[in-house]
Amino acid sequence: MTLFEKICRMVGDRRIPAFKMPAFRWFTVGFANKHVTTVVVLAIVVSGLAVAVGLYFAVKDVMSSTYNWPEPAEYQVTAEGLQTMGEKNPDYPDGTESQTLSIRLADAARVHTMRITDTHLGRAGITRALDISPLSAAVTGTTAYLFVGNLTITDSSFPTFQMETSEVANLVAGMKCDGNTMAATVTNTVSDQVLTSERLSSEYIVGPDAVVDRIQIHITGVNGAYVENLILDGLKAWNGQMFLSRLKVGTLTIGSTNLIGDGSGVDSASCNFDSSVLARNITNTIQDRPIKVQ
Repeated sequence: MTLFEKICRMVGDRRIPAFKMPAFRWFTVGFANKHVTTVVVLAIVVSGLAVAVGLYFAVKDVMSSTYNWPEPAEYQVTAEGLQTMGEKNPDYPDGTESQTLSIRLADAARVHTMRITDTHLGRAGITRALDISPLSAAVTGTTAYLFVGNLTITDSSFPTFQMETSEVANLVAGMKCDGNTMAATVTNTVSDQVLTSERLSSEYIVGPDAVVDRIQIHITGVNGAYVENLILDGLKAWNGQMFLSRLKVGTLTIGSTNLIGDGSGVDSASCNFDSSVLARNITNTIQDRPIKVQ
C-alpha cells in the first residue's frame, strides 16, 4: 500500500475542512470531492516538508565537512597558490578526530612568506608536534628539499628538538636546552639560498591564537618547494617534537627565546643537531639548563 493510499484510508468519510483551490481567470483547478482535495494538498505539504528536512541535513553535512584555511585540515599548495578549502584528516587509530594543520607543498610551489604565530600544540600519543619534512620516504632525490631563504624561530617551546639531513649556509643556534648535541658537519660547499623573486609566489599566515594538535609542512614531490621567509613565532607544544628534515636554508636562526626540554637533565640531550646537518657557518650559543616543557 502506497503512502497516498494509506492517507486516503485514514481520512475515509471524515469531514475535514478542505483547502479552497485557487481559481484562475480562464480555468479553475479543483477536484469533484473535497476529501480528495484535502488528501492531495496534505500529500503535497508532507512531501514539501520531507524535501525541506532532507535539504537541511544535506546542507548541514556539507557545512560540517568543509574546512577553510587555517582550520585544522589538509591543505594543498600548488603552482596556483594555496587551496584554501581543506580536506579532512584521517582519524587517529583510537577513533578520535585529528586536529592537525597539514600543509602539502607541491613540486616547485613558491611561497613568499609563511608565518605561523602564537599557536598552541600538543596531544597525547603524537611523536612530532611540528614536522617539516617530506611527505613520505618515497620523496627523495637531489632536489627533494624544502628550499628556504630565511628560517627564523622565536619564543617557542617544545619538549625536544631534532634536525637532520639538511644544509644550512649560516646556522645561528642560541636556544636554551635541557641538554644538547651539536654534531652538525662543517663544510664550505653549502650554498646560500637566494629566493628574492616574489613572482608567482604567495603568503600564508597561521595564527595568532590558533589551537591544533600538530603542524605539518610537507613537500610532496621530488622537485621540492620554495619559501623565501619561514617564520615560526610563539609555537607552544606541551607534547611532541620539533622535527626538521631535508631543508636547504640560507640562514637559520633559533634564538635564546626558545626553550627546549623534556626534564631528563642536561646530560641527556633534548636538542639534537645531527651530523647529517651540513653547515658552512655555525654560531653556537646554546645554553644548557634544566628545562621541562609540559
